[in-house]
Amino acid sequence: MIIGCALWIGSAITGLLDLKWTLLLLVVASIIFWIKQTLALVLIGGLLVGSLNMGIRELSLAHNEVARGAENQSLFQGSAEVKSDPHWTTSRVIGNQRLPQAISFTASTASHIPIRVISKSAVDFIPGDQIFLVGRWGVTKERKVAASLFLTRAPVLIHHANMVFHSAAAIRKKFRQQAIDIGGAGGALIPGLVIGDTSLESQKFALDMRRVGLSHLTAVSGANFAIIAALMLWVARWIFTSVALRLIFTSTFLLYFILLVRPSPSVLRASVMTAVLLIATWRGNRASSLPALGLAIGFLILIDPFQSIDAGFALSVAATAGILVLLPPITRFLMRFLFFPSIAELIAIPISATILCTPIIIAISGNFSLVTIPANLLAGIVVTPITIGGFVAAIIPPLAHPILILIKPLAQWIVLIADTFSSAPSLQLPMGLFGAVLVIFAIFLIYRFKWRAAISLVLIIPISIWVESAPWPGAQWVIANCDVGQGDGMAINLGNHRALVIDSGPDPLVMDKCLGRLGVTSIPLFVITHFHADHAGGASGVLKNRQVGQVWISNNPAPTSESAFIHRLVGSIPEVVVHSGERFSLGLVSIEVLWPGSTIGSSINNSSIALLITVRGLTIFAAGDIEPPAQSAIVASGKISHVDILKVAHHGSRYQDFALLDALSPKLAIISVGAGNTYGHPALITLQGLERRGVKILRTDRDGAISIDSSFKIRTQRKKWWMISWG
Repeated sequence: MIIGCALWIGSAITGLLDLKWTLLLLVVASIIFWIKQTLALVLIGGLLVGSLNMGIRELSLAHNEVARGAENQSLFQGSAEVKSDPHWTTSRVIGNQRLPQAISFTASTASHIPIRVISKSAVDFIPGDQIFLVGRWGVTKERKVAASLFLTRAPVLIHHANMVFHSAAAIRKKFRQQAIDIGGAGGALIPGLVIGDTSLESQKFALDMRRVGLSHLTAVSGANFAIIAALMLWVARWIFTSVALRLIFTSTFLLYFILLVRPSPSVLRASVMTAVLLIATWRGNRASSLPALGLAIGFLILIDPFQSIDAGFALSVAATAGILVLLPPITRFLMRFLFFPSIAELIAIPISATILCTPIIIAISGNFSLVTIPANLLAGIVVTPITIGGFVAAIIPPLAHPILILIKPLAQWIVLIADTFSSAPSLQLPMGLFGAVLVIFAIFLIYRFKWRAAISLVLIIPISIWVESAPWPGAQWVIANCDVGQGDGMAINLGNHRALVIDSGPDPLVMDKCLGRLGVTSIPLFVITHFHADHAGGASGVLKNRQVGQVWISNNPAPTSESAFIHRLVGSIPEVVVHSGERFSLGLVSIEVLWPGSTIGSSINNSSIALLITVRGLTIFAAGDIEPPAQSAIVASGKISHVDILKVAHHGSRYQDFALLDALSPKLAIISVGAGNTYGHPALITLQGLERRGVKILRTDRDGAISIDSSFKIRTQRKKWWMISWG
């Protein structure tokens, strides 16, 4: 076990940090050498081998003809072998642009160099197919490939994959079609639970599963293999008396299952972890199987060192370790209620895997839903019968339809759990080691002190929710600037859960979450200052489950792809193109449009809607991304005077006309900007200009979400040093 972990650590440190960190660990290991020589030698050897293995692999990917082609963005045409299933990428916002969906898959060139292939047109290939590609190389941040190839022509099939892969692909396709035939969200979920095929799931459902902490159920993992292995071992008991024959029988079906779900690195990883469990069964001693787990870790790291920096690898190891260590006590606990050892063990498998995976999930995402554990417990009841029924349906097609009809209500149960619990609050913990340690400590307390610790946590949770939620946004908030990352999103309180919303940031989930925290359920007016994706990309989050009266839009429809997206999204909600000089009132709020003029500005940014808003004695100037030409035109109009709050245009970029700042003379400047952005926002010259004029500066990248009440009391969501909050 120590050797495997040392290989893992050595590879991970070299891959994530730098060789000097490996050298530092070697120094520590050398110090240990004087205390316990054998242990130190194992650590030193493992660190050296793991680090060397990762270093060689990285060098080989960085120094080849493909990597050189990516640096020069040169053209390529040639053959390649498909290595992964093609899938549609999700639409993402990068900067102010929305990247369109594309087909993505990995392949291997004729010289066996791994690449990522991006195609704008749909393709229908399976792993093992030989194809001819024409495209342009591009640099990639993906660690496991040498470059990305952006196709300029549709790929052409040269040779089909072998018969075994085609047979498995045909079974997958038929199984997916049978799931479509039974219909509903439950039917769409079954292929994901059984063979990891999530192509039928809606984006909303996938998001709900991720919020609740159930998304791991639709990724083929060691738990899936363990369930199938447990089933086949149970069947083998009725056929064979020899343990060795039972294991051979089980292994044969597991090999078939590997072909069915595709032998990707994650699947091979899961199968190796299941082999550890089979070894434990064969030896009849789970404790002695921990060295086998260490051997499996070392074996996988040596074959593919990039597994060491893959979150899926850590989750797979944790799931396997959880089954080895926690399965017996959980099974004994469940037998108090079920009285059937086989059923209790089948239910305990996903539960035991989930418990040890939780710290890693926290380290990766920093997000832990309050309902994750109970949701997994409730879902765990049906995961096993769905997996078993789906596997039988896949390998015996004549029985598929009746079996799928039987297990559909079980899948629908998981859909109900995800839908019901998706709006539950979640615990925001620090990402990385600290967050994982906190969760491990909580698990230890529950394990060690049982009901006392559980009762204490139950009491602490509601108190901490109340204490944490009290400061922001405050009961009397008037203006709130959401922390949407590199983008803009602001709300003006109209009372009675109503708000004027200006822009929506790039991410619908983040904007929806912020408006939910503000308690906004009705939006009489939604202003989209211009159609750049960092201002309009999260519009669906604003509209989600909220009544919207009308939408104001810029007179410049560019970029047309984003404005067309907004028009489709808005649907029957009235859209109004506004111009400078227009005035409106919404209850206690008065709004004057200062820009754009009657003609389209010189750029998309300079076509942004600029507003002067007065609400409960506070005045605020907000103007999207306008730059000096539009800013100077507003100054020349003579329509502006002192304001209390300035929402700094264009995320605090250096493109500012300080004559506008002098005319506004604000007390407070809010800069909506993403942490670590690549644009240099906010610019130093802009910050210095504000500071010289004595303007207080708040930035979302440092202060988080910002709210101001009528007495000018400012509240922020700046995280405490322990980085824990509720949302």
